[in-house]
Amino acid sequence: MTKDTELHDVIRTVVKRAAFLDRLTDGPTSKRDLRDELDLSRSTVYKAVRELEAHGLVAETDEGTRLTLVGRLLADRYREFETHVTGVSDNESLLSVLPDDAPVTTDLVLGAETVLAERHAPTRPVAHIEELVRSADSVFGVVPVVLPQYVDLFHEELVSEGLTADLVMEAPVVEYLREEHADRFEEALATGRLSIRRTDETLPFGLIATENEGLVLIGYEEGGELRGILLNDTQAALDWGERVFRSYWDRADELESE
Repeated sequence: MTKDTELHDVIRTVVKRAAFLDRLTDGPTSKRDLRDELDLSRSTVYKAVRELEAHGLVAETDEGTRLTLVGRLLADRYREFETHVTGVSDNESLLSVLPDDAPVTTDLVLGAETVLAERHAPTRPVAHIEELVRSADSVFGVVPVVLPQYVDLFHEELVSEGLTADLVMEAPVVEYLREEHADRFEEALATGRLSIRRTDETLPFGLIATENEGLVLIGYEEGGELRGILLNDTQAALDWGERVFRSYWDRADELESE
């Protein structure tokens, strides 16, 4: 048996016998208890234990079948893998509209919630964006698309509520704001609390984040229609958001005065 074949056999055994590994993380037990608790036949339990023993994942002791150190480590990793698969699958409806090379990791999706724009409630995601921005003292993010609601929200918070914002905008967004919302755009800039950098890159998503409150990733259809948002307030997601924002910010250009 080659090393690769042996490795694949171990992986298959961990996946196939995950229920046994999960039960044995609670401590040693008898084959009879495994049979009763997992509702399996005697022959299935004996076969599973033999397979696990063959790969050094369990051992027989006076207390019954127990996990070895190797078994415990692999069981932990398998549970972690399952958690990551669940996080990705639960948010697939929004992730599917992002480009395949979008700089997304599982740090973003673990513990996240997706809210989609639906026919009967197309602006539901915007309400969550508003809630995050209104609750924050400062935000940072990237902006590939501008909606009228965003203009109203940020103008009010910057001018009247003391919000501080650092934003990377696609070049067409900057031009649109200067042409269609010139007065409010300049008034927001005049507060000194709005810092904008302009990028010629095509941003793969929108992102609004705070240091402590959480982040909102905004997904758009190819034509710019709002598809939905992903909400996450875990520290891992916030750290991811900071890294992604900083990478775009560092590559973008300072906004030139007109």
